[in-house]
Amino acid sequence: MYSLSLRSKLWPALLLLLVIGLTACAAPASPSGDDAATGGEESAASTGGVITVGMPAGFDRLDPNVTTFSRVGNITLHMTDPLVWQVEPGVYAPGLATEWEINEDATEYRFKLRDDVTFHDGTPFNAEAVKFTFDRIVDPETQSQSAFSNIGPYKETEVVNDYEVIVRFDSGYAPFLDNLSGTTLVPVSPTAQQAVGNEDWGITEFVGTGPFMFDSMILNQEIVLVRNPDYAWGPEWTGQTGPANAERLIYKFIEEPSTRTAALETGEIDFMDQTPEIDFAALSENPDIETVELPQPGSGWALMFNQQQYPSSELPVRRAMQLAMDRQGMIDTVYNGFGTPACGPLTSVVFCYDASLCDMYPTDLDLANQTLEEAGWVDTNGDGIREKDGEPLVIGHYYRADAGNSNAEAAFLKDNMAKIGIDVELNGLSRSGYFDAVRSGQHNTQGWWDTGTEPDILRIFFHSSNAGGGTNRNNYINEEMDTMLDAAAAEADPTARCELYSDIQKKVKDEAIMEFWADPVILYAHSKDLANITYYLGGNTPYFYAATISQ
Repeated sequence: MYSLSLRSKLWPALLLLLVIGLTACAAPASPSGDDAATGGEESAASTGGVITVGMPAGFDRLDPNVTTFSRVGNITLHMTDPLVWQVEPGVYAPGLATEWEINEDATEYRFKLRDDVTFHDGTPFNAEAVKFTFDRIVDPETQSQSAFSNIGPYKETEVVNDYEVIVRFDSGYAPFLDNLSGTTLVPVSPTAQQAVGNEDWGITEFVGTGPFMFDSMILNQEIVLVRNPDYAWGPEWTGQTGPANAERLIYKFIEEPSTRTAALETGEIDFMDQTPEIDFAALSENPDIETVELPQPGSGWALMFNQQQYPSSELPVRRAMQLAMDRQGMIDTVYNGFGTPACGPLTSVVFCYDASLCDMYPTDLDLANQTLEEAGWVDTNGDGIREKDGEPLVIGHYYRADAGNSNAEAAFLKDNMAKIGIDVELNGLSRSGYFDAVRSGQHNTQGWWDTGTEPDILRIFFHSSNAGGGTNRNNYINEEMDTMLDAAAAEADPTARCELYSDIQKKVKDEAIMEFWADPVILYAHSKDLANITYYLGGNTPYFYAATISQ
């Protein structure tokens, strides 16, 4: 039996601190020592009460098997259980699966399942539920996004008996345990999903096995979850067994950052996700509030270049934009000084991060201008905008005008690229219009960031199977890259895997497939009445199963 991933020992030691609850110092600095080991002071009330979480609005549906929104996973993890839990980076513990075996080339995973679990609707959890979930993810009619990437070269799930399955892949897939421990591949009730149907699933109903149950939702306004009184299979590594402590978990969606901060200060919410950088220092000095600052695992703030749309289809244009980017200026101006300049597609706390990328194509305005000149882009009119063959150098940048820092990022990008004669045309859209535009490839550029704990996250951005409306909105189609990604995912030896991922990261930089702005930090803040929060998956997922609140 295997309880470790095939690359388990090479994760940065820093991430070992992030699986259990932690709070940061009052000053905005990375957590350390005793401050990094606790989830706040013990609450006077160990059970009962309501925990209210404030987060930005904007997602499509409560369906972690389909969406690209990480906040959907953060919510639905409370209503589901993964097959395995990742209790430390690369170290796994039983979830809905009690045991597992991996064959030598990682093409076959055999799982024994718990036989005492039921979904919230009374449907038994069993092997058929696992097969249903995985088969649904790869069904084209489901239109799965992130989960489709995370299930990799999936071939089939064989039901051995009611509580044993074999999951097979067309080629070796070493990242599978890591991806199982996240939120995108969690099993859902086949009975409930089929009764509701794809159109309404995650809108009117959602049924999992987790410590909280779906109660009600007003899309992008409020979601109410209630405690599952029958929950008896929770993750013991959290220090909690049996039902959750809180009676209800409420998510309030507050898009305006300053309004979200005020809601925490007045007690309207108990926990704030995506704490605004500009408010973090003041919140850290508030004696009634705890603040948390963590380096984000995954891929940081970045710019996708649509390879199929002129002129971002030209390498010299992409290279010039790569060379012109003032990353530190972006951090100082847009992110209020939080974060570090990005070197590549993986943040510095992810396994197989390659620091040598920092020396590839550093900011150089003179070389950026020279690159465009040599490619025939010149300012013939003296208006500051380059032209070629009578056509101005215009980059259509699409962004969410109703979300986070997108407006500030877009404005900074436009000003930055004007220095080398590129006119960035800003197309700020609401959520639905934005997704329609970028999934159909109307953009030259769009912003991106993603969370994850496995370098196979690169498959999301660069594998051809995810182009054409999927998560590869670079629309980058390259057989060599596909082969490299598949080979890295199939490699069982950790050292050899990192060598392969290093080559992938260098190819990304060398072809300027994307431009990487900043490695972010995760900022949370919560009332001191709230304790025992678990920061799961390197801090990407605040988990309230064991949390307590004094009210």
